[in-house]
Amino acid sequence: MSTNEERREAAKRKLAERLERERQQARRRKIVIASVSTVVVVAIVATATTLIVKKVLDDREAARWTACAYTDQPNRFDQLPKEVPAEVPANQKAQAQAYLDEMHAGQAKQRTAPKPGDKQLKEGTANLVFDTNQGAIPVSLERNGAPCNTGAVISLAENKFYNDTPCHRITNSESLKVLQCGDPTGTGAGGPGWSSPDELPTDLKPAGQPDPSSGTQPVIYPRGTVAIANSNNPQMGESNTGSSQFFLVMQDSQLAPNYSVVGKVDPAGLTVLDKIAANGVTPGPNGSAEDGRPKQPVDITTATVKS
Repeated sequence: MSTNEERREAAKRKLAERLERERQQARRRKIVIASVSTVVVVAIVATATTLIVKKVLDDREAARWTACAYTDQPNRFDQLPKEVPAEVPANQKAQAQAYLDEMHAGQAKQRTAPKPGDKQLKEGTANLVFDTNQGAIPVSLERNGAPCNTGAVISLAENKFYNDTPCHRITNSESLKVLQCGDPTGTGAGGPGWSSPDELPTDLKPAGQPDPSSGTQPVIYPRGTVAIANSNNPQMGESNTGSSQFFLVMQDSQLAPNYSVVGKVDPAGLTVLDKIAANGVTPGPNGSAEDGRPKQPVDITTATVKS
């Protein structure tokens, strides 16, 4: 049998063991609590970081796009008279009748295209090739100057709107040398059924004296410029009328800064434009030897966005 001393020693050992177990358990609880707290903090920080990074990326992505208002454009052919109005002077009736005949002939070739997306990239470039019966005209489109109009040209090309269409007008005057295309009707009155907002250039060099009637300072559209044609009339409050028609500048030309610039013709395309210019002009109904149809027809067979 154990003595009282032995029982006291055994009790002390058990107490010491119990206290040690409690200390170990308390230490483990602290470690677990600290670990959980660390995980929670890390999770919170990670979530916050993810949200911040996402917002930065979203803001950066949003900054690459611009809102574009494409508006319905009435069909101009519906406004044409069936016959030359009686009030037209006798010496102008033949010219007016020739114009009407040309317009009515083109009306059957009118086509439409879906509106582009209401947001367009405002940075970057795209390559577009107009394959024509006179040779390929490659174009570098630049979104930063006129993103809505550049996006419209890309959309029209992707929807094959430009395929099998004529370049209906060439101007070869002293101050203006351009080839105009983009109207399936070949009359200058056709379009896709909608128009693009004006995005007028601000970085073109001034040329000559301001127009005394409007006070507008003409500028130089450099050789190779691709710009959107329009029928704007500031005096009548008409604006934002550009759509599918565009002109290619064959030599430095003077114009009011009223035309959105969407890109430039690549060197190989300039060679084709020089050939087209050298072929000459077939005078239009107004009889001008400097403005009319290309003497050798210029037809776009396909328009292809390469990138």
